[in-house]
Amino acid sequence: MMLCQICKVNEATVRYTEIISGGLTEIHLCQKCAQSEDKTIGADFGFAGLCAAAQPKVEAPSVAESDAAQKCTCCGVSFGDVLSKGRLGCAECYTTFKEQLAPLIEKVHGATQHMGKIPSEKDGLHQIRSKLMRSRGKLRKAIELENYEEAAQLRDLIREIEKKMVEG
Repeated sequence: MMLCQICKVNEATVRYTEIISGGLTEIHLCQKCAQSEDKTIGADFGFAGLCAAAQPKVEAPSVAESDAAQKCTCCGVSFGDVLSKGRLGCAECYTTFKEQLAPLIEKVHGATQHMGKIPSEKDGLHQIRSKLMRSRGKLRKAIELENYEEAAQLRDLIREIEKKMVEG
């Protein structure tokens, strides 16, 4: 367990890394200190910093002024406001500004779809459950497409996987 480098009491759950001119600085903080330090650590901390860093790229021809002026129908926030404040106004903003936000989110996370955390490879049960879930999804899709041969194969595979899970 690593302690917060600010309060030195709570467990550090946030790691802030800053790279300036090739030099790496890393700070480990608890949730409470991270929230208070969010305002003082630096402009690049959080989504606001990302928007500021990406703003020249976003304002390039790929996003016209009309896109920056586009407003969310639910809360009235414009995409220009999102870029300047670094915060969305409501959940509907994700849908309204989907095309403009996707490149920013991909830049930060490397993907635009949440994949979740994956346990270590030692957890064979997790891998079996994951394969079972994927197979059930494929089975539903095969039935929707009326591909009954594939559905039958998937049904048999699912039964085999379930049998392995019961056996341990």
